[in-house]
Amino acid sequence: MNALKEESCVRALQEICSEHFNEDEYSLGGPKECAVCLEKVSNEWSVYEKEKNSRNDSYLYDNIVEACLDLLRRLSLANEYKALKDAFFERIIIQKSA
Repeated sequence: MNALKEESCVRALQEICSEHFNEDEYSLGGPKECAVCLEKVSNEWSVYEKEKNSRNDSYLYDNIVEACLDLLRRLSLANEYKALKDAFFERIIIQKSA
């Protein structure tokens, strides 16, 4: 995926996270204590939960969309995940057409 598409996905994710979650619950730029984190590692995206200087439940994705959806799933309650996922895709589509 090219850098522009990755930037679009991260921007959409940032908007959704800032609207629905406390800023201390997530990080989209690397490690942050007691948060769900998204970090670019070479050509992959890592999603993990950082606690007590450990990265827990870490998973690497080669696709930014999958990584973003994993972060949303980890932050949300099961009943709100579908609405957040739909909002994420809607924002990506809006950004493409702008």
